[in-house]
Amino acid sequence: MPSQIQRVMPQVKNIVFLMLENRSLDNVLGWLYQNNNPKQVLPANSSKTYDGLQTGSYSNPYSYWDGGGAQAVTQLPSGLGQYSDQMPYYDPYEQLVVSSIDSWNGVMNQLFGNQYMISGLPAAQTPPTMQGFLQDYYAYKMLANYEGLDILWTYTPRNLPIINNLARGYAVSDSWFCSVPSNTNPNRAYSICGTSLGIESDEFNAFQYFPANTIFNVLATAGKSLGLYAYEPNWLSGQCYTEYTFPFISKIATSSGAPGVPVPKQSIEIADIATFFERACAGTLPDFTYLEPKWGYSSPDGSLVQGTDYHPPTHLRPGETFLGQVGQAVYAGPQWKDTLLIVTFDEHGGTYDHVAPSWGAKNPDGMNGPSGFAFNLFGVRVPTILISPFVYPSTVFRAPQGSAYPFDHTSFIKTILLWAGVDPASAGLGARMPLAPTFDYVLESEQVNFAEFVHAAPEAAIVQDAPLGTPGQPLNALFEGIPFLVTKEILKSNNGFTQIKAAVERYRADPGKFMRDMREKYRKLESDAARRSSPP
Repeated sequence: MPSQIQRVMPQVKNIVFLMLENRSLDNVLGWLYQNNNPKQVLPANSSKTYDGLQTGSYSNPYSYWDGGGAQAVTQLPSGLGQYSDQMPYYDPYEQLVVSSIDSWNGVMNQLFGNQYMISGLPAAQTPPTMQGFLQDYYAYKMLANYEGLDILWTYTPRNLPIINNLARGYAVSDSWFCSVPSNTNPNRAYSICGTSLGIESDEFNAFQYFPANTIFNVLATAGKSLGLYAYEPNWLSGQCYTEYTFPFISKIATSSGAPGVPVPKQSIEIADIATFFERACAGTLPDFTYLEPKWGYSSPDGSLVQGTDYHPPTHLRPGETFLGQVGQAVYAGPQWKDTLLIVTFDEHGGTYDHVAPSWGAKNPDGMNGPSGFAFNLFGVRVPTILISPFVYPSTVFRAPQGSAYPFDHTSFIKTILLWAGVDPASAGLGARMPLAPTFDYVLESEQVNFAEFVHAAPEAAIVQDAPLGTPGQPLNALFEGIPFLVTKEILKSNNGFTQIKAAVERYRADPGKFMRDMREKYRKLESDAARRSSPP
């Protein structure tokens, strides 16, 4: 039984938590304070300037074989038409490394590469330069209509009014980092379990188990009522993503009450997202509410599955609408006066950010990843917004003064456990979480935000101009007509323009032989990897 300690945020009776997908701070909130400064900055002695894109000029180089040259990070250009809320147009690499056997494309390359791809795991304390985003994306997405520059295009408050208005109307952190420089599953695991059990990236699909204790289990033991509400309650095997991926949640007693009846203490209600909206309206939200958006992604054939999670390369307007609906439901409900709504993102998803994450992250359980990664580097900055009547408008917050660590996703766990009166050190949720800074100091003891809910600007405010062209039409004639997977293989396996051009010519001369040779290469690599991982 977790020990009881002095609670934080006693004025908060209900917490609602929404984790969205795959956007860096610069990508969606980089221009939040372009023309002025926030009204309050915490800690009070920290910089009064929001650390966004207005603070300097930022760029990334092209790949070396394409001539190098700096390309500027810019606001979303006009002329994108129906694609104005769909940038980057392709889904960038999200995993820590795509394949440590023969390619170091991935997040580590985004952080430590420049016009050249990195060749291996950087040594600890090597400063991330944040110069590899364009090279990593451009080499991967050669056929993009925008010549890869869309990875450096960032949204303004005019483009994304809902999330920007919420960030200005309440409190946003400009120094919140995801827990792992990688993708969804390990980062969500850190926000729920305090560890990813040595898993550094999603596997070939998203179907992974993390058999570890969760914040839900600890809160249930502490006597809290819980709700898990998902857009897709039958994501797999009759379970939503969160219940399936974190199987310890199934150990909690399940409630099946009506939305008008409070959820019993020490139980969890797992239901669809409509139940959340009904409970918010009725004033019967549980103590801790966890929301799953509708998942969006691109299929291998290039088609989109549209979600409400902000995931590239799907459209952002549905995500904006969903975020506005969640915020309005909480604000308009009877429990608003006692509520904290937390909005965050699991990872940056390959989108650009200019602030380097720091080394020195605590490995929570001594497990290293398959690449050798020791979980000692934080991931890229992501937006985190605190929405509550106890939060002053126009606040920007960072880790408290004296903290040895920045905010990361384990800060969610620690702050929420302290709110529940649970000792983080005895919760069994990894060794990193008890060391994390907490954000309770951002909330005042009494209501200080009396503004009406920050509604979005009209949808017409989103830039709508004549289309720039047809995305997917190759501009680089060298690869025109060559299948996408073959393009990736050529770029990964050859150094310098001469070798790349020769590989293209080999493919054009005999596509069948090129494909057979490629398949044979990967069969051998898989066989060698299996042999190396087998015990002697």
